[in-house]
Amino acid sequence: MWQRVRKSLIRALENVLIVLVVGLTLTVLWGVFTRFCLGKQAEYTDELARVLLVWISMIGAALAFGEKAHLGVDYFVAKLHPEARKALSVVVQLVVLSLATVVFVAGGWALAMGQMGQQLPTLPLSRGMVYLSIPLGGLLMILFAIENVAEIFRTPASQLGAQTKSEG
Repeated sequence: MWQRVRKSLIRALENVLIVLVVGLTLTVLWGVFTRFCLGKQAEYTDELARVLLVWISMIGAALAFGEKAHLGVDYFVAKLHPEARKALSVVVQLVVLSLATVVFVAGGWALAMGQMGQQLPTLPLSRGMVYLSIPLGGLLMILFAIENVAEIFRTPASQLGAQTKSEG
C-alpha cells in the first residue's frame, strides 16, 4: 500500500513542479516582452519569478531526495565492508532527518510565521507564504528519509546498493 501512496505523492510533486516551472517560464517571458516590446516591464514579474524559484527549489530538492536523484559521492563508501556501508547509510539518513527537522521544519516554520505580517511589494502575498516552502520541503525530506531507513534495514548488507541512482 505504501508504494501506491508513494507513487501518487511522487506523481503529484512532479505535476506541481511542472506547473511551477511553466509559471516561471511564462512569467519571465512576460517580463521580457513587457520590457522590450512595451517599453515598461510589468512590475510583478521579477518578484513572482523569485517566489516561484524558491518553491521550485524546495519541492524539487525534496523530490530529488525522494527519487534518489540527488548528488552523491560513493567512492570511499563503496570501499567499505557491506555491514559498515549499511551502518553508514543509516547514519547518513539520520543526519538528513535531523537536518530536515531542525533547519527546514522548525527553522523554516519559525521564519515563515515571523514573515506572515510582511506583504510582498508587488504581489498580494505575504513573505511568510514564500517561506512556507521550506518546512514543506523539510517534511517531504523527513518522509523520504524515514522510508530510506526502513529500506536500508530491510535490505541485507550484501545487496545494499548506492544511495543515489547516478551511482548505480
